[in-house]
Amino acid sequence: MLDKKKKLYLWVGTILLVGSYCAAGVLALGLVILLLQPPPRDYFASLARPDFSSILSSFLEGEPIGIINLGILMMLLTPFLRVVVAFSSFLGEKDFKYAVVAFGVMVILLFTIVPSFI
Repeated sequence: MLDKKKKLYLWVGTILLVGSYCAAGVLALGLVILLLQPPPRDYFASLARPDFSSILSSFLEGEPIGIINLGILMMLLTPFLRVVVAFSSFLGEKDFKYAVVAFGVMVILLFTIVPSFI
């Protein structure tokens, strides 16, 4: 039982660490590209609230705002992935009380993240 908890803590810590570093790296890359390129004519229009498809398309085109928005999205999804791992771990241990709590947190996170990018 103690070994399973150590594995869970290791997984959760690794997810948070790797997710945070990757998101920070993508944000820094977008910021460097933004500072090195001249601002586009429609700069303020590119700062409008993005949806997921525009983030992905602007990222694939190499636009700095798209890269920064992808980094922000990664930063938002990192704790969500952590809760998903905890939820699946609690289900695997048949600890339904904490699985219900983790599921509730997942629902709350989904209701806050998804409307931001739709």
